[in-house]
Amino acid sequence: MAVFAYLRVSTSEQDINSQRQSILKKIRELGVNHEEVIWFKEEAMSGSVPALKRPIFSKLFEELEEGDILIVAELSRLGRSLNDVITLLNTLINEKRVRIVSVKENLDSAGDTMYFKIFSTIISLFADLEREFIRMRTKDGLERARKQGKRLGRPRKLNYKSILRLWEEGKSIQEIADLLDYKYSSVRKVIERMRKRGIVEQGEQRKVRWDIVDML
Repeated sequence: MAVFAYLRVSTSEQDINSQRQSILKKIRELGVNHEEVIWFKEEAMSGSVPALKRPIFSKLFEELEEGDILIVAELSRLGRSLNDVITLLNTLINEKRVRIVSVKENLDSAGDTMYFKIFSTIISLFADLEREFIRMRTKDGLERARKQGKRLGRPRKLNYKSILRLWEEGKSIQEIADLLDYKYSSVRKVIERMRKRGIVEQGEQRKVRWDIVDML
């Protein structure tokens, strides 16, 4: 059995020593020799980066084996999102079979199993609530966008022939965009691209090389 301690701060200005001191105190309470603890320190690493994508934590994760103990100053050191923390805890406890100790929350996945399960259940409920809030915000945002006339989803494929036909008839770029419900910039780019390729000519009368267009 090995004992690991993980420290993380988001910026170089933050003090990592307070985390170390709280962990050392917990180590003494657990009766573990502090010289036997393997420390992993991650500095200037945002919590928004998933734990397994952080260089230091990923190395720690590879070293953890069944029966090992991982101590953190608080669960937030494992991630900023509730969902990320819960997913990681599930992997560590149920798959890796690692004992997790968090100082701030006074949690021990082995020593106080029932309390830890209750706490994990509460966190899971909040995570579900968070996902529901995100879903509702997304739905509300889409509804507002629809009311404002914004086009949603993937951009529609441009119909070059329709654009060129209207252009040849003398319609302006803005008129073509309005008629076909395209962006002005998209129509303008099509005309400019066709002009560079010699497909459209604009003199006294607009002309389109339909023989070339049919081959596109």
